[in-house]
Amino acid sequence: MKKLLSTIMLAAISLWGFSQSGDVQNKEMPSEKIYETVTKVPVFTKNGGNVQKYLAKNLQYPVDALAKELEGKVMVSFVVGSDGTLKNINLEKSLSPSTDKEALRAVATMEKWKPAKLDGKEVATKVTIPVHFYLSQENKDLAQKIKPFYVDNKPPLFVVDKKKVMGLTTLEYYNIKSIRVIKGEKAINIYGEDAKNGVLVVETKRGTPRDYQRY
Repeated sequence: MKKLLSTIMLAAISLWGFSQSGDVQNKEMPSEKIYETVTKVPVFTKNGGNVQKYLAKNLQYPVDALAKELEGKVMVSFVVGSDGTLKNINLEKSLSPSTDKEALRAVATMEKWKPAKLDGKEVATKVTIPVHFYLSQENKDLAQKIKPFYVDNKPPLFVVDKKKVMGLTTLEYYNIKSIRVIKGEKAINIYGEDAKNGVLVVETKRGTPRDYQRY
């Protein structure tokens, strides 16, 4: 089980690209010109500028995508303003509603960048990056345990550190100590009708995160 709960392999960013023709004006930012061609590309200020490493730590695999063994990439675009802040974060290519939402959330946490430069001047530019979701073999095995609960896309009840939680969309893989499953009448006898689709009992290493909405 320890091996099963090993790190979910999440590769995030492999490249970003800038087009080579002209510059464009973004309608949502009328006071700032958005350049496509720049002298120096913007650089993320955390993890030594390694965007992939940052997202590998912060990207979480949505449980429904894990259950379906869904893999692929989400394309996300954003503008790095001349002040280094992110603006206009948009979905460019979809994978699924939950992975799209998670990709946008993760990208939005990359709050501060060194802005692009054009002839020595700090300018705004648009960046488009792929956010990759893929599973290791160990977590494909974990998916097989979760999959039976997703009947007609109805999620199971999650019990995290002996507390019922609702609205759980992600598993913090690095915080999981153990997972066990309870099905059928036994689940209902213990947890009531909320457990009719089964129960995933999760024990974490650091305790239940505060942002889980509880019953």
